[in-house]
Amino acid sequence: MKRRNDATYVANLIPYKRIFPYIMPKRTDSLVYHKFSVDLTEGVKFIKHMNRTDPGDHQYRVFELFLAALLRTIVMRPHLNRFLMNYETWQRDELSLNFVVKEDYTDDAPEHSAILYFEPTMTFPEMATIINNTIENSRAGGDNDTDAAIEFFLRFPKWLLRFLVSIIGFLDRKGIAPKALRDADGLHSSAFVANLGSINLLSSPHHHLYEWGTTSIFITMGMLRRRRIINEEGERSFIDSMDIGVTLDERIADGFYFIRSIQILQDYLNNPQRLMERPDIPLPTPTLKEVKRQKKAVKKAQRKKKKAERKLA
Repeated sequence: MKRRNDATYVANLIPYKRIFPYIMPKRTDSLVYHKFSVDLTEGVKFIKHMNRTDPGDHQYRVFELFLAALLRTIVMRPHLNRFLMNYETWQRDELSLNFVVKEDYTDDAPEHSAILYFEPTMTFPEMATIINNTIENSRAGGDNDTDAAIEFFLRFPKWLLRFLVSIIGFLDRKGIAPKALRDADGLHSSAFVANLGSINLLSSPHHHLYEWGTTSIFITMGMLRRRRIINEEGERSFIDSMDIGVTLDERIADGFYFIRSIQILQDYLNNPQRLMERPDIPLPTPTLKEVKRQKKAVKKAQRKKKKAERKLA
């Protein structure tokens, strides 16, 4: 049965893509690494303007702007929100992110992972509020579903814990794992983001994907820095830029789709005011029944055409 409780089966894939899971059954077989820099010059100006004119409940951050642009890109490029499970391709029903927050910048400070859910039509302030509340709650040592779930399972003996984990993995492969388990597991999100700039790391080293869960994209962010550039006329200027590292499962989309998505992400960062508007969401992925109905209609039209051509002959 082509059904999951967290996603829609992608029934209109071309044969070339449908064979991928059999050739590359694991995410570790399908990793693609890409590193690029984003220009945040306009984004920094936008954040400063927002904090001066409409600070809301907190001071906006560049981190929140980048995540908002990423979320909007995923909304407009829905193939990015896909995953493969049990040799099939699925379109995630939810828009979500996961990142780790450290309570303090010391070696021994606890860190917390949390999955955040968003509505596709949210604007930048709405997304920023969710992100900021999660960060503040984590730094204050607030309740965390992931930590609570891990502590619960770690109370069991090793043999029983291994058995329970295997059962949960089985339920996930079959698409019947309860949402409460996915909420407690940050590896069932649209993307996992690591803000390495927050610990003063200039570069953005690549991170692997996990076989566990359904996350198909892992993004690392380097530190925001000012760079001097020289144009073709020899004129010098400065831009605010950030190195980005992306690790993704190449089975969810082709290279052209990924590169075009990066261009769209940069366009949102160049024009951040667009994130203040609600987007026109693309049409949803057609269901298996809809695809079968469309194919049946095409075949019926073809038969009618051939019948009319025979009559004319």
